[in-house]
Amino acid sequence: MKRFLVLLCITFSLSAQAQLSFYNSDAYWANFCFQSDCVKPDLSDTCLVFVSNRHFYKDSLRFVDEYVDTAGLKYFFLQKRAGKWNVYQTPTLADAMHMLPEKRDIVVYAEGMGKIFTTNVERGLLMRSQYNVNVVMFDYASINTTYRPARNFKFARNNAKLSAPHYFKLLRIIQQARREQEDWMQQVKVSTFYHSMGNIILMEMMKGEDYKQLNEEPFIENVVINAACVPSKGHKEWVENIGFANKIYIHYNRADWQLKGAHLLTMTPQLGEKQKGMLAENANYINFRDQVGSQHSYFLNFPQNEYRMTSEMRAYFSQLFTGNVAVLEEEKTLAKKQVNSVGAVN
Repeated sequence: MKRFLVLLCITFSLSAQAQLSFYNSDAYWANFCFQSDCVKPDLSDTCLVFVSNRHFYKDSLRFVDEYVDTAGLKYFFLQKRAGKWNVYQTPTLADAMHMLPEKRDIVVYAEGMGKIFTTNVERGLLMRSQYNVNVVMFDYASINTTYRPARNFKFARNNAKLSAPHYFKLLRIIQQARREQEDWMQQVKVSTFYHSMGNIILMEMMKGEDYKQLNEEPFIENVVINAACVPSKGHKEWVENIGFANKIYIHYNRADWQLKGAHLLTMTPQLGEKQKGMLAENANYINFRDQVGSQHSYFLNFPQNEYRMTSEMRAYFSQLFTGNVAVLEEEKTLAKKQVNSVGAVN
């Protein structure tokens, strides 16, 4: 087991360093230009909204850093035009949302370990393009490019925990916009998606913040707990306290090699790996083992990876991210409950 753990850490390190050396290079950061005045987006422009708790330095090439700023949130509108990203800071989330060129269903997206600002942009871009949604990326510091892998594991977990109050504030803003029927919220569905260590933010919010304020009405369609790098044991208690969403989905894969590594590092089975103890009665549990093998990020097709989602998976995630009820075929789910010859998880 020790030998496997060492090999796993080396693999993590080499993979992360290879990606970071590209996305954190001066040449790559030069594709991002902080602007003071926004050029009205065309329908052909690719646009994202970022809500970040990083420190912000508008006159620097790397205008956001790799640390959590506990002072509060910053809102950014990102516009890709002619291969370059124009970045604008806005006073509020609503100001950023009003700049999007068209209304689409919204995914509030929290990533896992190993993401600097530019890699979060890449992930947000892929989700926006592959699922035809508007992405609100919750951008927090989940890696430091100067740290070794073991220290970064602790760094990312701690920063996800520190980010829970900020994420709670973001959901309260969305809740208020829905309650007041602000125009950017009308005729769209909103879902929240948490990948890997991003689920620490959700878990810590449910454990440490006044979630009863969020539960005053369901304003989120789907809460998606994907490949969660949080303890499986005891998850029932905090998941069952989620009352602000119409549906909750928990995705897991016993063969997920990254979560196996997290299991070994923490000596604790991970929720995205396997179920331990009682299950949450308000959640749908989806087993992706037969669909994805040992994959961890199986919700997007990445240009640099050989892995590709099946058509069933693409349809499933498309339904999730557009705020609809989503099911996989019976043989692709754990529950195997027959409903008109099609499987469903209830």
